[in-house]
Amino acid sequence: MNVLGVHCAFSNMTHEPGAALICDGKIIALGEEERFTRMKGGLGLLPFHSIKFCLTQAGLTMKDIDLVVSDGETIKDTLDNNVRLFFKFHFGVVPPIRYINHQLSHLSAAFFYSGFRKSMCISYDGRGDGLAGMLAIGSSKGIEVVEEIPIQDSLGLFYCAITQFLGFRQAQDEYKVMGLASLGTEGEDISSLVKIFDNGYSVSQQNFGHSFTLKSLDEPLYNENLEKALGVPRRYGEPITDRHKNLAFAAQKSLEQCVVSLVERLHDKTGIDSLCIAGGVGLNCSANRIIYQLPFLKKLFVQPAASDRGLCLGSALLGAFEGGDKIQIPKHVFYGPSYTSEQLLNALNLSGQNYIELLDPSAEAANLLADGKIIGWFQGRSEFGPRALGNRSILADPRFLKMKDEINARIKFREEFRPFAPAVIEERASEFFEMERPSPYMTVTFGVRPQWRDKLQAVTHVDNSARVQTVSKETNPLFHRLIATFGSLTGIPVVLNTSFNARGEPIVETPLDALATFSSVGMDALILGPYLITKPKSPKR
Repeated sequence: MNVLGVHCAFSNMTHEPGAALICDGKIIALGEEERFTRMKGGLGLLPFHSIKFCLTQAGLTMKDIDLVVSDGETIKDTLDNNVRLFFKFHFGVVPPIRYINHQLSHLSAAFFYSGFRKSMCISYDGRGDGLAGMLAIGSSKGIEVVEEIPIQDSLGLFYCAITQFLGFRQAQDEYKVMGLASLGTEGEDISSLVKIFDNGYSVSQQNFGHSFTLKSLDEPLYNENLEKALGVPRRYGEPITDRHKNLAFAAQKSLEQCVVSLVERLHDKTGIDSLCIAGGVGLNCSANRIIYQLPFLKKLFVQPAASDRGLCLGSALLGAFEGGDKIQIPKHVFYGPSYTSEQLLNALNLSGQNYIELLDPSAEAANLLADGKIIGWFQGRSEFGPRALGNRSILADPRFLKMKDEINARIKFREEFRPFAPAVIEERASEFFEMERPSPYMTVTFGVRPQWRDKLQAVTHVDNSARVQTVSKETNPLFHRLIATFGSLTGIPVVLNTSFNARGEPIVETPLDALATFSSVGMDALILGPYLITKPKSPKR
């Protein structure tokens, strides 16, 4: 059975459109529209390029698709006509189309990807199909919904509103609030916004009166009551004060208490000791760390594409499962496009860049990093989801604090308080970080062990945590070899890994994207497949 999952825009507020193709239970391709259009978030776009990529990757046409599955169950009557017109116009064929609940799609993306036999499942986000989340049980029978979270208690909208109040952009910059929270302390009272009980929580609606009628991400989610409760909001570009840091701290702590209350309530109902998480709130890796540490949990899986970019995947997985296919559990997220040597060379020739061909790209990269260089690393099929996991990455030496400052200043052009992530070879991860199990998708933060904090300054956040990626020889041998070789040179098999993009842009997709970004920011070298491109020597920094 060939199942195409799609997340289609139905308004200018719909973000992260994409497509997923599953054939006979096996994931063939995953595409994110922003990677092809270069419009971050893909607001208001239909996933034409993503669908086209998926079909090309499988060698299929739309006539070969047995079923299309999309979220949007509650707006089916409005959405269906537009979706059918889209398929007819672009592909000439309209396969059978099924619509499922947004939250059920999130749950499916998490559970069926996890490989767990039976698990508690939680979806929580801003809103989707009339809900802000679902609690469920996943098993061999599918997804059994236990409880629905109403929009009135949306943790996603609460956190988005705080993001706006602190002068950042909602639905894009929540991770900045999470990073800023580590610089704050107790002192700001936001108990009027969120009430936490023994068996749950409630979000005060008197502060968020505009939340349900927005037509633009630039409209305020909150009303004047929030300003009365918290004071004057920070405007975009204004200095960040201790008060702003403390508000971020209070919001993060409240979020953590709320999500723990949900997990505990679901555990009380089910007694199950494993958990799968999806939905935009699932990208809050600091909250995931608190969940990871709950004593009754033995296994935790957070969908790598937890936000709406994972909806196409969840829809396809549920369609395949309910169609009778046996889902083949993936061990990675490398389902985007790849490029032949000929395509890489064509891009290099078009760019006019000088290059040399390497016999051992991993070894050369490790040597460059050990020499203090910041490099772009472009290999194989691109990653699905918001994190660069070793195929579309910018890499650097993690040992020195100045490296973090240089990347922020020369490449990312972003706030200095935001942390960078370490990638470590899986077999030695517990030596450097306070973790017992692999964490291959950067979805949970862990403590950096005290004896290594001074030796991992560029990837140790102010609270001594790090959003760790463990790298397996099985799933990414080239990246694993790079890190292991760097370890042989320095004694530390860890590298700083951040996404290959400049501020405000999606992660690079094509070789030309990589070359354009390399040329426009302060990277020292780029390894594009087996080809090394360097810049003229600059004065010593």
